[in-house]
Amino acid sequence: MSILDKAKNYAKGLKDQEAKNKELGSLPMEERIKQRPEGVLFCLINNLGKILDVYENKVVFTATRSTSTLVTGILFSGSQMTQGEKTIYYRDAIGIQFKPSSITDGYIQIETSAGNMTSTSSKYGGENSIQFGKACNEDAATIAEFIKNKIEEIKSAPVGAGAQQNSSADELIKFKSLLDAGVITPEEFAEKKKQLLGL
Repeated sequence: MSILDKAKNYAKGLKDQEAKNKELGSLPMEERIKQRPEGVLFCLINNLGKILDVYENKVVFTATRSTSTLVTGILFSGSQMTQGEKTIYYRDAIGIQFKPSSITDGYIQIETSAGNMTSTSSKYGGENSIQFGKACNEDAATIAEFIKNKIEEIKSAPVGAGAQQNSSADELIKFKSLLDAGVITPEEFAEKKKQLLGL
């Protein structure tokens, strides 16, 4: 196969992916979700081939290869418009930025402690963000509110709540072994069990 044929095939692949992106993006949210991986609760796709899949415990940004991403990558080198996925768990997020589309495109950006989140390129082309047009404002607002609530839920959870649960379970196991060894009576075990489980 000649270099020209390889280039034509590559360009055809880019155009095919772009057509798939546009088709997926034109569907209502419920239909988009059906075509995404299992567990996706919300899905947003933009004209540049970037997809945001929202799960119960994480978000996944996927940059697909298309003519739009190729041109954007050439024009705005360093904007990280490459093919691939980035997963951010809500527990690792420190916040979310949301700007609805008006005169310019809107965006959703997940802030993490590791990222430079203040530049315009990070909001519009960064790996932790997705931009969108006016037609997606309502879906984007719903998604942003869901993500914000998930982050706040995790951040407001009592510190050490999981550790306390584990230590109670550990204590219960210790007392069960003492019961099995005959060191404590069934009544003493039942009393400790009620105390540890808060019954």
